Amino acid sequence: MLLDIIIPQYSEDENTIKSLLDSINDQTKVDFSQISVTIVNDYSDVLLSSEFLKSFNNLNISYIRNDKNTGPGLARWKGVLNTNGSFIMFCDSDDKLYDNNVLMVILDFISKYEPDYLVTNIAVEVADNNIVIKKERQTFPWMHGKVYKREFLFNNDIYFHPNIRHLEDSYFTTAVFGSLEPDKVSYLDFTTYLWRNNYLSLTRRKRGSNYMVETFDEFYNTPFLTYEFLLKKKSYLRFSYFASSLLGIYIVLNSNIFDGDELKDKREYYLNKLREDSYKQRNIFVLLGIDKVNYLYNNQINELMERSEVREVYCGLDYFYSEFLKIKK
Repeated sequence: MLLDIIIPQYSEDENTIKSLLDSINDQTKVDFSQISVTIVNDYSDVLLSSEFLKSFNNLNISYIRNDKNTGPGLARWKGVLNTNGSFIMFCDSDDKLYDNNVLMVILDFISKYEPDYLVTNIAVEVADNNIVIKKERQTFPWMHGKVYKREFLFNNDIYFHPNIRHLEDSYFTTAVFGSLEPDKVSYLDFTTYLWRNNYLSLTRRKRGSNYMVETFDEFYNTPFLTYEFLLKKKSYLRFSYFASSLLGIYIVLNSNIFDGDELKDKREYYLNKLREDSYKQRNIFVLLGIDKVNYLYNNQINELMERSEVREVYCGLDYFYSEFLKIKK
């Protein structure tokens, strides 16, 4: 088996996941014996019937059910541990492959070049069902449209962290990037994946609510766990990643996300914590320099506005330098 496609499933029923499975089943000019599809039900009562799974005539689908709910990251990893193909690709149940040529192109590329990590273009649904095509570094931190060599993941101890439930893609993708030199990442200028802005999905169903506030413990702690991994690797990415993450936390805390008197105490708690942690690490910001930090800050604002409910940011970078780093720009 060459390519394992692994799909976590929780609340997505047969009507929802059918579009994804159709998009795999309808691929052209591929040898389906080289492809396996594994769906991992994350301890959900929304079960897919054997008759439904058998209706995709080109696919031999393996259906696994977790014995407890773990979140999508560990559900994906269970799929990894129950397959043995040379390469791994992750899809979400409510998305789909971009067109019928995707697997032909991917299989051809990985057969010829055997990359440790392949990054392709992804199509992302944004406001009003418009589509934006993201390429190369623009696809970060999406884990979609990526192909991973199994041997590379295991040799570098890359897996979904058991203590990260809601930002599992950010940790995993950063660990992969951080384990490779920039010129070792394979980029393919071909769109393979359609990320749908499904408001019923786990991370998108609470847009417009306090979802980010409710999961802010992980939003705050995940960068520290990721930074720990990058430090062990002595990764070139470690300092810019960590600075960018602290800036992202600062932006969210000083945005409309934390509007409201009922969030005042939680906001103040994390602002004080961020002041302490940022001051401890201020040498990283000095090392990167003002121009690089400004670039990271603007990138974080753009990313947060695209992927979350951040709409307004009330404090700028000057305030961060003066009040959190105690540095004059």
